[in-house]
Amino acid sequence: MEDSGQPRASGGSGVVDDCRLHRLAYSYMFSRPARLPLETHELSNETVIDIDDPAVARAALDGVVPGIGWVGSEGRVTVDGLWMEFQLPDGKALTTLWLRCSGRADYSAFVQGLCDTLGWLAFNQTPECFQPGRPPMRA
Repeated sequence: MEDSGQPRASGGSGVVDDCRLHRLAYSYMFSRPARLPLETHELSNETVIDIDDPAVARAALDGVVPGIGWVGSEGRVTVDGLWMEFQLPDGKALTTLWLRCSGRADYSAFVQGLCDTLGWLAFNQTPECFQPGRPPMRA
């Protein structure tokens, strides 16, 4: 049987088997660039630097995303009907800032806006790299 590339329901339950098309959550990892602009072949530990200071990350986010509710190192907010959760670096398991959001909506404009405003880089699971003033590129 040929695969049409369309999601399939299993057992008539309506459960979608193809999770690649219907991801419940999506993540973005934020970093600071050593310089800009960057090309794909220039992405490395020397050019992509962790945002490892939670106080700096939180202050930057609070300055551009109003209404983030912080509980410890996790901040939650809804912007234009889109929910998102920020996770600050903890110096242990998380060495940089992360954003978790719904896989059912497109957050790319929001992420690009953060990069443009704060001068950050962002990477998603595709993998794509967002950087200030440029369209996303394959990472």
